[in-house]
Amino acid sequence: MVKVLVVSPLALENGRGGEISSMELAAGLNKSYNTSFVHTNIFTGERLLTKQAIVSKLDGVNIKTRMRFATLRISNLVFTFPYPWNLKKIYKIVKKNDIIYTSCSTFKQNFIFMLFSLLHRRGKYIIGYRKPLHSDKLFSLYNIKYRLSILFFSLFKKRIYHHTLSKSAKQFLEKFYKSDRVTHITHGIDLNSYIDDVFQVKSPNVLKFIYIGYLDDIHKGIHVLGEAIDEFLKDHDNFKILFEFCGMGPLEGKIKALEKKYPNFVKFNGYIRNDLVPEFYKKSDIYLFTSRVEPFPRALMEALGAGLLVICSKTIGSVELLKKKPFAFFLNELNISSIKDKILEVYNLWEKDPRTVYKLQQLAKNYVFDNYSFEIEISMFRELINRINK
Repeated sequence: MVKVLVVSPLALENGRGGEISSMELAAGLNKSYNTSFVHTNIFTGERLLTKQAIVSKLDGVNIKTRMRFATLRISNLVFTFPYPWNLKKIYKIVKKNDIIYTSCSTFKQNFIFMLFSLLHRRGKYIIGYRKPLHSDKLFSLYNIKYRLSILFFSLFKKRIYHHTLSKSAKQFLEKFYKSDRVTHITHGIDLNSYIDDVFQVKSPNVLKFIYIGYLDDIHKGIHVLGEAIDEFLKDHDNFKILFEFCGMGPLEGKIKALEKKYPNFVKFNGYIRNDLVPEFYKKSDIYLFTSRVEPFPRALMEALGAGLLVICSKTIGSVELLKKKPFAFFLNELNISSIKDKILEVYNLWEKDPRTVYKLQQLAKNYVFDNYSFEIEISMFRELINRINK
């Protein structure tokens, strides 16, 4: 049987989208291949996933070990340095596998797998790209990091393949690699949690907006979202409306202050476990997506699967996923005025024509079920693995 190794560049306990996706991928592939797992001891913040949750997500996949790095923190920056003696242990695991999948990460981690590809010549390596591949700032460190990795992967390209979540990332990589080396596999989600009639638990008496995710402004735009809701509620304190927030991050204080100011209109739940996320989505009507950069947003698919309309910023992922979809209300700009206008537009539609809102919510749910199931993603990965392993 083909042996597959999935490697997460970060510790699984971080519990972010990338870690969740890597575990689900390993669990899905384990039904067809002999699959094992390696992750690291690199933490980016608080530990959100318990050992029990990780075991549940992996569903029988064996964690072989951690790739260990010395870690140095300076302010909000984290610098990591691999332990040389640990790399030997990792390589012994790598060379026992036919397929090695890892996500494009720091140049150091990418270089480690470039080296492994030279030593373990029988193995095939798949590099997953889960972040945007370039910044609008031409000379940004972000661009330099990815260009260096792309350059070095092109030098050691014989056994290396590339997987992208978005079509735009595939088009970008095809400037550097042959098209048969780059595969676009759509992100899928486990729809079992949304297969029931989610519309039975939505309230007909209040329009519920929800945000679930990390609470920062640099990536998620939470500061501008909070300011927009504040100004909106000043003008519309008679509306039948509720804004709900779930998550953690540096702007928790801002959301708590908003809740204190408008206790009847804003509710902050703090961090919620991953297994509870579907229940929060199902009871809501509109998802608020104000990310500044997002390659292919998992949260959007989960929200749509629960029958939510979305108010969303224009990112690479959201545009690819939702362009020209009637259940998506795109912001012209990520600013206070545009967010307020879209909230009012959706609210007026709900108040005047709730039947149309219900039909749009059904369309959203059907769209995800037809196109973005986890089964479709795993099927596409099996096709890729079987092709490159011949």
